[in-house]
Amino acid sequence: MYQEPIAVLIVDDEEMFAQILAEQLAEEYGFQTTFVTGGREAIEALQKARRGFDVVLLDYKMPDVTGLNVLQWMHEQKNETPVVLLTAAGSETVAVEAMKFGAYDYLRKENVDLPRIALVMQATHERHQFRIARIMEEERWKEIGLNNQATDKVRDVLNAIGPKINETFAAISYTVDNDAESALAKLPEHEREAFKKIFGEIQKQVGWIEIGVRGLLSLYRILYARHTEVKEIEQIKSEMEKKVSDGK
Repeated sequence: MYQEPIAVLIVDDEEMFAQILAEQLAEEYGFQTTFVTGGREAIEALQKARRGFDVVLLDYKMPDVTGLNVLQWMHEQKNETPVVLLTAAGSETVAVEAMKFGAYDYLRKENVDLPRIALVMQATHERHQFRIARIMEEERWKEIGLNNQATDKVRDVLNAIGPKINETFAAISYTVDNDAESALAKLPEHEREAFKKIFGEIQKQVGWIEIGVRGLLSLYRILYARHTEVKEIEQIKSEMEKKVSDGK
């Protein structure tokens, strides 16, 4: 399967270093590279990038807008592009501070070489992809759990109104089967056949309604309800309970 090359944004105020690194990562490792020479330019690049970047290689020590400033901005903007920080010797404290703002890793600038940078870029990208997949999976299971709870509430409502529905259909059937006969007996002979047809049609239509209602209840018992509908479900339940109570 075709995969797009890893898009890397290189941010360093040493223009020659940034340019050479961008060219070598592109030529030797197939990365899609962009380089800028300051923190302000980095923020602009992150804002304007159409596809976005997979990894940012960010120099910490830059004039005006530092690497930490860029990280803080990304944190505030909820930009979760993974960042690898380039630091000078003795800057481990800075690196730890950068981790608090979401940096994935750091490299000491005086010790880096091209293969190591490429390896860290690849590993950082893979870690980020794995993190996204894990979060999505957790969200999916959370959604399923909440939907299950909502479905249980729907079933509670159906179980509550089911007996009343059964009672109502039984009462209609009894009325049509028994009271109709006594009503027909009071009618003149020439009118009985017409009313028999009317009562027969009523019985038939009530039967279809009963089949439809029971079918819908059965379907709703097995369908998922969305957890966002819980308030509506509770409202329906309250309204049903009130109507049942008022009808007694």
